[in-house]
Amino acid sequence: MSNRLAQRAAAREAEIAGVAEQALCGLHHPGPLLLVGDGTGTLLPALTTHGVDVTEWQRHAFTDVAARAVSPWPVDGSFAGAALRLPHGWGAFAMMLHAVAARLPAGAPLWIYGGNDEGIATAPKRLDGLFDGGEPILIKRRARVLALTRTDAPARGSLDEWREDVILSGDGLLAGPLTLASWPGLFAHGRLDPGTAHLLEVLPPLKSAARVLDFGCGAGVISAEIRRRHPDSALTLLDVDSLALHAARTNLPGAETLLSDGWGTMPRGVRYDLIVSNPPLHRGGHEDFAALESLVRDAPNRLRHDGVLIAVIQRTAGAGKLIQAHLPITECLLETPQFQVWRGRTGR
Repeated sequence: MSNRLAQRAAAREAEIAGVAEQALCGLHHPGPLLLVGDGTGTLLPALTTHGVDVTEWQRHAFTDVAARAVSPWPVDGSFAGAALRLPHGWGAFAMMLHAVAARLPAGAPLWIYGGNDEGIATAPKRLDGLFDGGEPILIKRRARVLALTRTDAPARGSLDEWREDVILSGDGLLAGPLTLASWPGLFAHGRLDPGTAHLLEVLPPLKSAARVLDFGCGAGVISAEIRRRHPDSALTLLDVDSLALHAARTNLPGAETLLSDGWGTMPRGVRYDLIVSNPPLHRGGHEDFAALESLVRDAPNRLRHDGVLIAVIQRTAGAGKLIQAHLPITECLLETPQFQVWRGRTGR
C-alpha cells in the first residue's frame, strides 16, 4: 500500500510540475529567476535549457532533490522574477510569499503553481498586498499557473521575523509548560499534536545516558520533553525539512541534528537505545506512507541490543502488521479512535 501511495504522490507532483514547466518555459524571462519549492527536480534543468538564469530555494531534502541546495530560507539578493510551488498550509504560504517578495522589485512577476484540490484558485485572496493579479495563464491536468505582479508593499523578509515562541502545557502529559521556538508551516505549529501527546503519555523511563533518535523530529517537541525527563540522554534529531531542523537546533542546543529523507544520509553503524517517531504520513498535501515504511523496515539495523522503537501512528495507516513483520517483540501501548502507539523491540 505504501509503495502505491508514494508512487501516486510522486506522479501527481510530476504532473503539476509538468504544467508549470509548460507555462514557464514559454515565457520571456528578462533576468535571474528565483525558483521555490520544486520537489521534482525537473524545473531547474528545463528552465536552464531555455536560457533562464535560475537560483533555487528548496526547504526539503527529499531524496530526489538531495543533491541541490537545501536551506530554511532563500539566499539574499534581487531577482527579476520568481516561481513558487504552492506549499501545503496557508501559514507556510504566507511566510514563503513574504520571503519571495522581499527579493523582488516592484513590478516583477511571480508565478504560483499548484493543484486545484490544493486550493491554488484561492491563493490570490491571500497575498497580503504584496502582489496584484492572480489570473491563470495555464489550466491543465487539474492544476494551474497564476501570474502576479509585485507591488511596493513592504515584506517581512528575514527568517527571524517569523519566529514565534509558543508555550505548550500538555494537560499534565509534560513535566511542565514547555516553551519552544516555532515557525509557520511546521508540523503542529503552536500546539501539542494529539499523536505526540499520546506518545509522551506512554513513553517509558530511559536508562542512564541513553542514545535516542527522534525520527521526523519537527521542531523537537518529543526530544525537548525527553531531555527534561532525562538530561543525560544523547539526542539525535532527524528531519527532511531544513526549517524544522533550524527550529530543533534552536530548541535543543547541543543536540545532534541530521537533515535527511528518512535514513537516506544517516551513517551506517550508529545504533540507538531508543528510536521515537511521530512519522509524517504525507508529502505535501498527498498521502504517502514511505517514511513510515522506511522507519520500520530499517529500525532493527539501527537499534542496539534490546533497543526499542516507539512510534505513534494514525490508525488508518495500518502500521501494526508492518511493525510486527520487522520487529520480533511488539506491543500496542495505547489505542484511541484516531491513533495507536506501538513499541517494538529488536530482541537480539
